[in-house]
Amino acid sequence: MAAIMLSAPLIPVLHRLLADQPAARALLARHAGKAFRISLIAPLFMAQIDAAGNVTAAPEGAEIATDIRLTPALLLRLIAGERQAIAEAQASGDGLLAADLRHAFEAIDLALALRPYLGDILAARVADGVSALQAWQLKAQESAAKSIAEYLVHEAGTLAGKAAVAEFMREVDALRDDTARLEARIALLEAGKG
Repeated sequence: MAAIMLSAPLIPVLHRLLADQPAARALLARHAGKAFRISLIAPLFMAQIDAAGNVTAAPEGAEIATDIRLTPALLLRLIAGERQAIAEAQASGDGLLAADLRHAFEAIDLALALRPYLGDILAARVADGVSALQAWQLKAQESAAKSIAEYLVHEAGTLAGKAAVAEFMREVDALRDDTARLEARIALLEAGKG
């Protein structure tokens, strides 16, 4: 029952987070009464969506409409603030609910969520800092990908193909054999002089 143990502390946190997120709640309200589960290796979290689009505890024995499975690497990316990583989670069941859960998670306004705890100005600064960090991370990934692509395009002519390498190896073997025969002849000639 790991899902129940983690659901109890997480539901109030999600409820509070969604309280200041009207766009996210509007997406979820369309699925009132549906239950969903988030699993890693075992179920981590089970909840139900109420008529206002809030997340509440799923009743005992509730039918799970959508099961979302995370990998450990994906969970780490989500914890690091890469909200778009949720799109890579595997979902089974109600695909529309899974898509709306994903969109609601991505639509969370961090400044609105932090405002009650940090105040308006600090919440805005933290949200801007997180956005800048995510933008830098994306730019670094794009730059690395562009550099690799450029290298492969410009250096493709200098990279040897499999057939060229095989031909080169045959020529090296032939040269080695010719050198060995030459050394044997020189040794015979030297032996004849002596």
